[in-house]
Formats: sequence, structure tokens, C-alpha cells
Amino acid sequence: MPPVDTSVRGAALRIAAEEGPLEITYESVQAYHGHGALAMLALVFQGLRGALPLLEENGQPVPRTALAVTSGHPGPGVRDAIEFVTRAVTRGCYTVDTSLPEARYSANRDKSYSFRLRRDAWEARAVLRDGVLPPEFFALLGAPGAQARQVHAALRRRIAGEVLLRPPQELFLFSTLRG
Repeated sequence: MPPVDTSVRGAALRIAAEEGPLEITYESVQAYHGHGALAMLALVFQGLRGALPLLEENGQPVPRTALAVTSGHPGPGVRDAIEFVTRAVTRGCYTVDTSLPEARYSANRDKSYSFRLRRDAWEARAVLRDGVLPPEFFALLGAPGAQARQVHAALRRRIAGEVLLRPPQELFLFSTLRG
């Protein structure tokens, strides 16, 4: 099966880096990550596209240095998308909390398909909507055998291509809290 083209023009987000606004494309994040956990990489990238604007002030992108991140999912696609955009892992502001109560779709694994971004007293939450990931995604998680791993890899590529074509609000429920 040929790889799915996961390059989508316009799939970008903005964050404030050291010298001002920085536009980050999905292609950049994928080049950093490689070809492994593409479904979660694409989903979290889209989640960041939806969540970051909720923490902007006066239309200015959020400074990387102002963010702390809590993820309910320990996977490499999640971590790499968040690290590339926010540098939270490098800065020591990244926490994995698999006990987050929302979006617990994986029956045999303790994890939440959600993440939280904190900027000062504000928090933006991104919770993956039920049904975004198909049942076969979960059925193939950790399945033994080379054939199952190949099928799952192809499925992850397909999911990545599909979610990058959808707006973040179709994939995630977003909310903000002050506290």
C-alpha cells in the first residue's frame, strides 16, 4: 500500500518563539518525528491548532516560554508534536498524567486522549471527540506479529491524512478555564 500524502497546505499554527511569531507546519513536525505514530502526531498537531488561539492575548501568539503542558497520553506522537511546538519537554514543563478523566477510549490501556495547556492562570483543554479514531485503531494497538504492525502503520498513515483535512473543532472539544 503506498503511503498516504499527509502534507496539507495551510495546516499550520503560530507560536511566539525567541524573536517573535513562528509559523509551524505539520510537515515540520512530521520531519522531526519521523514515520512512527503519525495518527497521534497529526491529531495533537490539530489539537494544538485549536487550543493555542484560546490562550492568545490581543491576537498575539502564545509565547512558548509561557506554556506548561499536561498530556493524558504517553505516546511518542503526542510528546513529539507538543515538544516541537512548545519545547515543554526540554523546558521541564511537560507532564504525562494518564489519569485525566476525559476521552478514555482505549479499553485495555490507562490513558486519556486529551491534553491541557496552561498559561498563567488560564488553561485550554483539548479532548478528542468520541469516534474520531476508528475501532480498528484500538483493536490493533499492541497486536503481535509483523502483519498486524504493518496494518496498524497503514491505518495510522490513513488517519493522519484524514484528520489533517478536518478543522480542529471537528476533532476535539475545546474549553478554557481560569483558576
